[in-house]
Amino acid sequence: MLERDAFGVKVAQLPSGTILKLFRRKRRLSSAAWRPYGQRFVQNAIGLARCEVPTVQVRAFFQCPEAGRHVVAYRPLAGEVLRHRLAGGGLVDWAQLARFMAELHRRGVYFRSLHGGNIVCLPGGGFGLIDIADLRLLRPPLGVARRTRNLRPLLRDASLQVLRLPAVFGEFIEAYCGAAGMTPLSTAVFRRFAWRQWARCGAQLSGNSASGSRSAAGTR
Repeated sequence: MLERDAFGVKVAQLPSGTILKLFRRKRRLSSAAWRPYGQRFVQNAIGLARCEVPTVQVRAFFQCPEAGRHVVAYRPLAGEVLRHRLAGGGLVDWAQLARFMAELHRRGVYFRSLHGGNIVCLPGGGFGLIDIADLRLLRPPLGVARRTRNLRPLLRDASLQVLRLPAVFGEFIEAYCGAAGMTPLSTAVFRRFAWRQWARCGAQLSGNSASGSRSAAGTR
C-alpha cells in the first residue's frame, strides 16, 4: 500500500510494479456520477499520449461495486517527482520546465494540479505528468487567462519556493514566452499578468505564514 485515507486504500502497488489507483465519488451530486474520476484519468492518459506528453501507461480500468470504487491499473512513469528532487537537494532546470509548461499550453493541456507533486523529472531529461484526473484537454492553444491561472499551483507550492526569487521566476517566464508561440501582444499581456500572479501568490503565502505564527504564539 502506497497511500490511504480515512475511507481506505487509495493507491497500492502490485509485486509486478503495476500501480492500482482507487477512485471514489466524494459527493453524491457531482459530475463524477456520469463521468467518474477513474474514467477521466484513463481518458487523460490516452490524450496526453496523443500529445506526446510523458505520463503513466494504463493497463486496465474496472469497477468494484461492492467497495463503491473505480480502479485504474497503470504502469508508473519512470523518474523522480519534482518535489522529491528538490527535497533531496537535486538541481532543476527551471527554463526547461517553463518550456515544458509552454508546450502543454500550446497543445491545449490545462492541468489545474500542476504542482511539484505531479511533475516527474525523467531519467533522460525532460518532464512528465502523473495524477492526471484533474486535467482537461482543451482546444489548443490555451488563452492568456488560463495560461496565467495555471501558474498558481506552482507558485503556491511550498516545495517550489525557489520560484519566489525574482531572478528565477524572471528566467522561468522568459523561457516560457520564448516557447509559447504567442503573438507579441499576447506575450506582453501574459508577461504582465504572470508577474501580477507572482506578487499576489507571494502576498498570500506571507499572509498565511504570519497567520500561522500568530496562532503558534497564542498557544505558548
